[in-house]
Amino acid sequence: MRHYIDIHCHIGMSITYDPIAGQNTGLCLGRMASAGIAAAIIGPTAVGSLQARGVLDTRDQNAVIARACRQFPDRFPIGLALIEIRHGVAGVEALERELTENGLMGVMWHPGGVSPERRLYPFLEVAAMWKGLCLLHETAAKTASIARRFPNLTFIQHADPEAVEVCRDLENVWFEIVQVPKGADSKWDFAGLINQVGNERLMFGGDAPYYDYRILQADLESANIDEESRDRIAHKNAATLIQQFRPDWELPAEKLSPPQVYTEAELWTAEEDRLRLVDAF
Repeated sequence: MRHYIDIHCHIGMSITYDPIAGQNTGLCLGRMASAGIAAAIIGPTAVGSLQARGVLDTRDQNAVIARACRQFPDRFPIGLALIEIRHGVAGVEALERELTENGLMGVMWHPGGVSPERRLYPFLEVAAMWKGLCLLHETAAKTASIARRFPNLTFIQHADPEAVEVCRDLENVWFEIVQVPKGADSKWDFAGLINQVGNERLMFGGDAPYYDYRILQADLESANIDEESRDRIAHKNAATLIQQFRPDWELPAEKLSPPQVYTEAELWTAEEDRLRLVDAF
């Protein structure tokens, strides 16, 4: 079975989904084992997370990620810290602690419909001091603008046509191929992407637990591309990116053993039900 690395993985709960969507660390490992995912870059839920206590809730969510990375450093080589621009200076100071004391290596953020770019700058400045990794869930145009302003940061951007157009010449932007919701056109033009940006910066992104990434794996395995490109997208490029931040890390050779044996229904039914709801509207 081909090795896979998921460069876009969430641990935590999104309360804005109905039913609530999410996973804890154990279930994440179970899904990874079931789908042949050898390792993942993880961060908290980037939208719909608990915020009743503000910066304290964000701190607790980041603590889950830091703990998972410490406990399973081979499976979770990089953890990203959730940031909330609504927290202002307190959030910036909290981010600095996550990067300096808790071992997280970058930031994860979701605009949630409002994204005043300049309010991100203090957070990204802290991350740039550590030459961190950023997964912003932003539009391609804004990612391009931010990537030019912060050349010391490395960005992961959804590989949509706009991103290919405006970000392909930016060396600090890497592209993720993420499953789109069921009912939409979920077939990626892998050959076209390789022709436009090369095969060195394209990576597999599961966006777990919101999508069943086995669907994207099937799309990649059946794509009309050469095996070297398929391996690069599945794991080789991600391994290269991870080693920029963790030079000591190597792709685990042994099979992943999750903390318990899950049934197929426990692993995937919730996501299948949620995707059916998406497809109904």
